[in-house]
Amino acid sequence: MTEAAPRLPQYQFLYETLRQQLHNGIYEIGSLLPSEKELQQAYKLTQPTIRQALSMLAEEGYIKKYQGKGSVVLPLPVGSGMLSIEPHSHHNLKNEPDIQTKILARGIYAAFPPDFLFQPEQTNASFYYIERLRTVNKEVVFYEKIALPTSELPNFQRITLENKPLFDTLRKRYNVIVKGGDEKVWAMTAPNEIAHLMQIPTGKPILRLEKKIETNRPHLTFFSSLFACTDKYLLKGRF
Repeated sequence: MTEAAPRLPQYQFLYETLRQQLHNGIYEIGSLLPSEKELQQAYKLTQPTIRQALSMLAEEGYIKKYQGKGSVVLPLPVGSGMLSIEPHSHHNLKNEPDIQTKILARGIYAAFPPDFLFQPEQTNASFYYIERLRTVNKEVVFYEKIALPTSELPNFQRITLENKPLFDTLRKRYNVIVKGGDEKVWAMTAPNEIAHLMQIPTGKPILRLEKKIETNRPHLTFFSSLFACTDKYLLKGRF
């Protein structure tokens, strides 16, 4: 019998609620969210719970908190998940960007893929493996390989991931929250295989980001190997 996903903590419920309201345009850019006292009264939650939810929104770039003023609504991050995509200048975004996520490959590996920089303690355990491309206005911004342990994510292989933020899926379906981890970043030139996948010239400068990502579950650590073009867009996030 597979274990059911745990119930959402109250702070995460409020975070999801406010996040959805922001995406739905209920609060205008530059306006203030309801105060902590108003949120307490509306949702019957404690002040620490309110503050934790607001801190999550601030960390993801949805709001900016000002002492004595409140939480100011910011433009929605371009993209979603642990990394958002931001143009070098917001003047470059004349219209709402067309963001697409294409799944190139997915499956279950009997052992951990050897081409990730970070390796798990048990490399002989089975892992879900994903390759995906993220594009903005049909231009590839990054190519990513991800490995997640199968033991902690029942029925994950049945979930549709095309054009869906992976970390939103993990948060909503399994109550998995990223807590931090280890990261290494360096500049390189695109080798033939990566250049072909990203539709860029071989030898073009790109960034490589390798991550070991820890979550709120002690036995759920997953891994990312990401190659990014940053000449037009920045990758923005907290880790």
